Amino acid sequence: MDSSFDFLNMSFFTKASVYPGSVGTFRYRFQRTGWMGDGSIQAWVYENTSFELAQNVETETFPWTEEGVEALRAWLRGKLAERGAEPYRIPYPAPKAT
Repeated sequence: MDSSFDFLNMSFFTKASVYPGSVGTFRYRFQRTGWMGDGSIQAWVYENTSFELAQNVETETFPWTEEGVEALRAWLRGKLAERGAEPYRIPYPAPKAT
């Protein structure tokens, strides 16, 4: 089983209201609202670009509870398995803008 998201727990989401991250080229972002126990955590996954420029975005919202955080970890593991990840690299030469 992939352990990339084992660090996610209830208190992790008290560190910031928005948190971006990545596993190689697999990008994700969290935004929490409300309070622990009765708030929610929205998660996005997207391609290896900035969140603002991403086009292939998937999102899901989870309750900010133990069960919700476990469901979030499972969802992220599934999306990582679906989308895959490569070690992060800057493409060279840069692709031509269309």
